[in-house]
Amino acid sequence: MHRFVPVLPAALALTGALAVPSAAAPAADPRPITSPYVQAAADVTASGWLRRSKNIDWVRHVNTGRYCVNVSEEVNLAFSVVSVELPNSNRRSFSTTPNRICGPDAVTVNTYDLRGNYADNPFTVVVF
Repeated sequence: MHRFVPVLPAALALTGALAVPSAAAPAADPRPITSPYVQAAADVTASGWLRRSKNIDWVRHVNTGRYCVNVSEEVNLAFSVVSVELPNSNRRSFSTTPNRICGPDAVTVNTYDLRGNYADNPFTVVVF
């Protein structure tokens, strides 16, 4: 029994290192959003990394302050209401869907500073 004691802390340290994703490398799948009242939702970082989602296939950071949020096929954007919020910010946002930059199944999100210049911001998108 005493022979396994030095191996156990090393194994636990290795397992812990593998289980926690680093800040530089985001997890492969975002955490799910489990809201029964929305068709789709996304919680996106300023760099365009998808933190949490429901019925969102991917997010692309196109340029400074410009993002494409692709919604799953099961959501019909033509008959939906899209809301974009910038949490903890006094900056502004604007969204359109669809367009030629992001495609027919995507919401385009533009975020601005107070002077109206494009600026990267974290945001949330909700499709009702």
